[in-house]
Amino acid sequence: MKVWMWPKYSELNLYNNLLTDSLCGAGVEVMDLTHGRLALRVARAKPGDVVHVHWMHHAYQNHNPLLFAAKSALLLTTLLVLKAKRVRLIWTLHNLYPHEVKYRRMERAMRTLICRFCSGLIVASEAAKRQAMAEFGVPGDKLTVVKHGHYADAYPSNGTNFRRRYGIGEDAEVYLFLGAIKAYKGVEELIEAYRAVQTDNSCLIIAGKADREMEAYLRGAEDTANLVLDLRFIPNEEVADLLGAADVMVMPYKEITTSGSAILGLSFRKLIVMPDNGFIDEYFEEDMVVRYDPGIAGGLAAAMEAAMRSVKEGRSPDYDRALRELEWGSIAERIKNVYQGRDER
Repeated sequence: MKVWMWPKYSELNLYNNLLTDSLCGAGVEVMDLTHGRLALRVARAKPGDVVHVHWMHHAYQNHNPLLFAAKSALLLTTLLVLKAKRVRLIWTLHNLYPHEVKYRRMERAMRTLICRFCSGLIVASEAAKRQAMAEFGVPGDKLTVVKHGHYADAYPSNGTNFRRRYGIGEDAEVYLFLGAIKAYKGVEELIEAYRAVQTDNSCLIIAGKADREMEAYLRGAEDTANLVLDLRFIPNEEVADLLGAADVMVMPYKEITTSGSAILGLSFRKLIVMPDNGFIDEYFEEDMVVRYDPGIAGGLAAAMEAAMRSVKEGRSPDYDRALRELEWGSIAERIKNVYQGRDER
């Protein structure tokens, strides 16, 4: 079986690397669809091949509405060609909508049309399946739930002591926000919540590449006591040690369909603070997440305090059981079944 994957590998997220390697181990031949050349590359696909796309919006989005429409027309033409050639199109719907949406109506129309062209769609939770059915009118038998695999052993330690690097005491209570820093991730709310709970012995690390707007905001908050800003892309070789410096991960995202960052925290057995959502119940065991209602004033701050208390109490959730559900071998077999059109929904 030949699968044309977009992307096959990624320098920014090891998800695709882990997925591709597991599919190859399951006997699937995975070819790379180079970003920006979708129409040219898929012309090489033959009847019976599979095209598997992850972040479809790169093929049609543009800040100019005319270019948005032109790119959309080109993509739909490409999908018509695939259908005529009897090439199966599979789309992993990682998010209901892209994180940045300028033309909501056009976005919804395009995603609805793409769903109709697809032979099958993959989502990472039952909650996401229900959302896709409601928002884009996708029939339930076209959607398959395949969980997001874990990152255990994907990021080896290189021995860096980040507490020492940042000047944080070994007995300090450390909260960590890790990942790309954009407005939808709720970092402003996190700063305000941290100011409400901070003590002389607490610290908040915000690590990741910030866009211009968020960097300006964070630079203005540098006078916050025990706030560490490491505003750069965190390379893969530093991820494990940075996570090792934290007691609690905080992810105050305003919108969550599936969170790779949350699964990263789970993989490193970190207690996580995040807004209440259906994704939590499908991936996490008891005492692995402290959830809160973002609509309640002080909810995030209270959750952060509760999480740190839980860490001090030394609670030991069953991480091994949760991670067994996210093994890449079984995920590859399930996706292979989707490719062959014989998966049990």
